[in-house]
Amino acid sequence: MEKVSPSESQSSGKRTLLAIDDAENILNLITDGLSSENYIIVTCTDCRQATELLEGGTSPDLILLDLMLPDMSGLEFINVLNTRYPHLKTIVISAKHDVETVTEAMRQGALDYILKPFSVAELKISVNKAIHFKETEDELKRLQRQQRYAEDYSLLYASSEMANIMETILKVASTDMPVLITGDSGVGKEVVARELHQRSHWASGPFLKVNCAALPASLLESELFGYDKGAFTGAMKSKPSKFENASGGTLLLDEIGELEPHIQAKFLHVLQDGTFNRLGSNKLLKTDARIIVATNQDLEENIKKGTFRRDLYYRLNVARIHIPPLRERPVDIALLTTYFLEFYGRQYKRHVDLDDETLNKLYRHPWPGNVRELQNILRRYIVLGRLEFDSVGSLSDLTSGPTPFNTGFNTGDEFITPTGSTEIQPEDQYERSEPVPAEGTLSLKEIAKSAARKAEKKAILIALDTTGWNKSRAAKLLRISYKAFLYKMKDCEIETKPKPGNYLPN
Repeated sequence: MEKVSPSESQSSGKRTLLAIDDAENILNLITDGLSSENYIIVTCTDCRQATELLEGGTSPDLILLDLMLPDMSGLEFINVLNTRYPHLKTIVISAKHDVETVTEAMRQGALDYILKPFSVAELKISVNKAIHFKETEDELKRLQRQQRYAEDYSLLYASSEMANIMETILKVASTDMPVLITGDSGVGKEVVARELHQRSHWASGPFLKVNCAALPASLLESELFGYDKGAFTGAMKSKPSKFENASGGTLLLDEIGELEPHIQAKFLHVLQDGTFNRLGSNKLLKTDARIIVATNQDLEENIKKGTFRRDLYYRLNVARIHIPPLRERPVDIALLTTYFLEFYGRQYKRHVDLDDETLNKLYRHPWPGNVRELQNILRRYIVLGRLEFDSVGSLSDLTSGPTPFNTGFNTGDEFITPTGSTEIQPEDQYERSEPVPAEGTLSLKEIAKSAARKAEKKAILIALDTTGWNKSRAAKLLRISYKAFLYKMKDCEIETKPKPGNYLPN
């Protein structure tokens, strides 16, 4: 009986099959017949062993299940799977061929019913069809989640700062290393975490978020690690941990700096070997969830204060993504403003355009609440028809403020950066070549259109650079069709590979 985690099977490129049968000759037939078909075969002789494997972290792509087992019938075990592991799919293998048994097995969710004795060819056909069905189902679920996610907003950007972040996301998304996301409140740390999830091998699994600042320490510990029945007063039944619920997917721990020291120690243990215990239990459980953490605190300062473990920080700070505040990337304001106005306009069935004075106020606002504040202000603007800023950096504070932020577009003879400098930055070398309307003629839509086109071009170039200019792989990386990718390349006037350093920020 061998334990296999999803990360192991993904790294080998093979699918994992769990075969449960008390007949050794059947297990040998399955192993010999399918091991050469790019499958990892895990075998056990009863449901107890199978349960131990599942609880220990093995997550098979398909279960081959005999109905007549010594400790529990196959139909009873399917019922257990449907309750505790509903994502697992089964093929029933049995000598029983009465209509009632076959019908009940299929009703409970079995994908196929193979009668003993069977041939290897018959087994291969059934297994391959079942795997194809599961992959199709997983892809549909992923697209549904992606659609729901897109209804909020994905990682929209036009600034070089966010382009650098997207480049990092593309590099680390499919690795198993933990990611530390830092930045002020409201900058979009969860959006970046979801982008990492959607572009990773874990995209077909769940995305779960735990806000470490929203719960008291005792409740947070039971949420993260789960508990067994009777672990404490009021624990009337067992509760699985977030690490278990996120198995095969991504777990985001937001506000990680708020973790109590004793929970930090337990979390470090999970990061080191992927194992943990529920509260009130000595049984070692395993998780294969991808871990992402986020914070708006200075963890280095917390280490000096003694409120955050140095060894946990070093374990987390392998891949770090820092998101700058919105005030430092004003070119993104136009793109995000256009998106939020269109999104909430559809939601509330109201069409609203921004005049120059209102847009001016958006650029002059310091955005202490960052993207979240912009989103909420525009939502209120759609409903109420007036611009209302929060008390910090309120509208009254802006009436005598400085001249509006320059959005980083050509205003005549020279390129003016948002900071007011006339120096051309390396990342501006290809952006500057695109024609931009003369001063005084820029509308919000023109700004957004130009910014979106620049963002698309930069994303395409980053994808091409990442894949060694393999257009097919770059299209898959950006999740568009090959034909659409070629059209986008032509639209963005990308024909040949630029010289090194001419298109990617340092």
